[in-house]
Amino acid sequence: MKRSLKVNKKGLIVIAAVFLLAVGWYIIWDIIRVRVQDAAYESVYDALTFDGAYYQKCNLETVQYYLEEVQTLDESLCGTQLGELSFPTKAGQAQYPVFACSPMEQNDMANALLIMEREGQYVPYELTGFQYLDSNPDIWAVCASYGIGAAKDFAEVVVKDQDGIILQSITEEEALSQFFDRFVKLGDSMTDEAQAQAYYDAYVDAFGESENLYIENGQVQAKTDEIYQEAYEFWVKDMRLVDLKLTNGLQIRGCIYLPVPKIFSVYGDYAVTESFFE
Repeated sequence: MKRSLKVNKKGLIVIAAVFLLAVGWYIIWDIIRVRVQDAAYESVYDALTFDGAYYQKCNLETVQYYLEEVQTLDESLCGTQLGELSFPTKAGQAQYPVFACSPMEQNDMANALLIMEREGQYVPYELTGFQYLDSNPDIWAVCASYGIGAAKDFAEVVVKDQDGIILQSITEEEALSQFFDRFVKLGDSMTDEAQAQAYYDAYVDAFGESENLYIENGQVQAKTDEIYQEAYEFWVKDMRLVDLKLTNGLQIRGCIYLPVPKIFSVYGDYAVTESFFE
């Protein structure tokens, strides 16, 4: 009897330990589940689609990129209420008002920034694009969307290297006029096949034809990864990052200029017929 009792006690201890371990893991995973759920709810606030435009949540530093004088994100940034947006929460749908950015509105500028009031916080969103420019638009559609009709519509063109270091800031009237003339000549967006041909032609012009690099099914192919990597490094040589700042307050940031294959990426990828920068 005593021996049986000892065996039962051991069994009970093991069962209890397993039970406690299971409860512990359940609690841990429940905490993880809640955090994942909270993160999912929070992620819906990262970007907005409002009045046909895309906006990305940003911070004070980004706001200052547009408005140097702004020091805090508070109610003073709220201009005219433009509408409300609905978001899912644990308690159901929540409605938050969306405002024009007051300093930009007062200067009759476009809605490059929006301010959303959320639970006592004033959250800025930066315009990053337009829905109707999603399908490789021609450069004239891009210009029309951003209000670019003449050289005077450019306030500044900032040219950076691959690391984001500013190499050139173009603000002079004559230089902006030259940039505008070349920009509108970009024309239609390139097809994938045309891009591949541009990369291939640039390689052949520099190194001659070789069986190591070829076009197949509308794409550039290489015999080895090493050969492709070498070709890639050649194609991005002297690559420039370009930010376009407009007088209406809008900006097109993160454009890519590739002088080797002669491609300028704005919304789509465009063939360059005239060099933009020295």
